[in-house]
Amino acid sequence: MDNNQRKSIAVLGAGVVGLSSAINIQKLYPRAEVTIIADKFNSDTTSDGAAGIFRPTSIKTNGDTAIIRKWCKDSFKWYHSIWKSEEAPTAGVHRVGGYLYGREECEDHTPLYCYETRKLSKDELSFLPGEPRYGYFTDTLMIECRRYLPWLLQWFHKNGGKTRVEKIESLSQIVNQYDIYVNCLGLGARELFEDKEMFPVRGHLIRVQAPWVMNAYFADSSTYIYPGQDDVVLGGTRHVGEESLDYSENTFNDVLHRCYQILPGLKSAPIVRKWVGIRPHRTSIRTEIELKKVDGHIMKVVHNVGHGGDGVALSWGSAITATKLVTQILYSDVTIARSKL
Repeated sequence: MDNNQRKSIAVLGAGVVGLSSAINIQKLYPRAEVTIIADKFNSDTTSDGAAGIFRPTSIKTNGDTAIIRKWCKDSFKWYHSIWKSEEAPTAGVHRVGGYLYGREECEDHTPLYCYETRKLSKDELSFLPGEPRYGYFTDTLMIECRRYLPWLLQWFHKNGGKTRVEKIESLSQIVNQYDIYVNCLGLGARELFEDKEMFPVRGHLIRVQAPWVMNAYFADSSTYIYPGQDDVVLGGTRHVGEESLDYSENTFNDVLHRCYQILPGLKSAPIVRKWVGIRPHRTSIRTEIELKKVDGHIMKVVHNVGHGGDGVALSWGSAITATKLVTQILYSDVTIARSKL
């Protein structure tokens, strides 16, 4: 198939994975008609509330480690290119150093990819709160989705992309309207595509005004402090299997208490926002082709879902893979029910 052949492609979902997939498809097929279908965009998406630190770990994401590392590398290279460009402040990408430490060493908590990770000396550990027995310094990037998502969406529109604001209750609403469908619905794929391997992990974050905080702190798998452009993110929680938007003050107070133990000065920081979101986890991230029969028609679907708490870190890399699967459909007569990459 010629790269300029006109095809219609629908990307389902407007979170960071959906936008990244749509733009990668546009880059490879500039004459394709790409439409993003979602009921929520920008600040209404789960991605908008994400802390956005580039710290993918094996404890937060399930799947083939070699593939995930490749996605990490591809995504980091992309974010680095933004960070060193004039677009960095508009896109919400900046560089940050931080300390990962605890009482017991756990390799699952160390980043899979970053600029640098080095072990802290005993002297360096002595300056950290809580008398940690191990620790690392990590040099990485922060991607703030409140800026990054609108930046991506603007780019998508400049490339001729269309948006369709609609809640998809059934595939019958969109069947036989596009040549290819790219599923980036997150947890919504559980019902719409009958994906029983999807499961929710609820998270709580608090944003405060604390411009004096320059470094990031990771005290364990769920307690962290991330300095952003506009505010500082305090977190968090990981409630596996929970999907109700629980704004319990007890939960938020627990987050504050844990972060105050790290940096007591935060007690005087004004609270800007409290947020609860549902991370779309899966037993393993799904990037594959499915030919799905709906109302007598065959939908050619590329799945790109299940990134869990590492959606920001893995989104660009997995979008490259999803675009390759789109290419596989366009260049061949796909007659198999499922094709994995």
